[in-house]
Amino acid sequence: MRSEPTIQELIFSIIDFFEALDPKKFSDIRDCIDLLEVNSINENNINKVISYINDELISNLIGHNRFYAFVARNSLQIIKREISLINNFEERENARLENLLKTKGSIRELNKILCERIKTKKIDRKDAELKEHLIKTTMAKLAIDQPNYSGYLKALKDKYPKD
Repeated sequence: MRSEPTIQELIFSIIDFFEALDPKKFSDIRDCIDLLEVNSINENNINKVISYINDELISNLIGHNRFYAFVARNSLQIIKREISLINNFEERENARLENLLKTKGSIRELNKILCERIKTKKIDRKDAELKEHLIKTTMAKLAIDQPNYSGYLKALKDKYPKD
């Protein structure tokens, strides 16, 4: 589902940001770093870090650091949604691709094949199955990355197919 960056890359960036902050001013920042260690990433720990960012960092930072605190919070919210939604979405995307292409493979491999077949017109861009796959994949990505995006909300209201 996610192209780049990965969850681990986002977490490492957030940890780097936290480590650059003054530990004397933000004495609990080490606790947040510990909560984000790769083996302990879960919704409860993410919620604790988001609360810390909201309650301690955003109001006490200025300039670039304040901006990065907002980015860290938003990234953690995306990670939280991805953790809870990604497996079902990826399984469904993979099944749709395998059905559409009549071949097995990973999502990455199948998407390369799909692109090539569209490019060479072996699959018609107007194909109903292709359109439904693309809509469902887009809706799944928006559910994770931008659930409050006006276009996504309108698509939900208009009853676009979703996973």
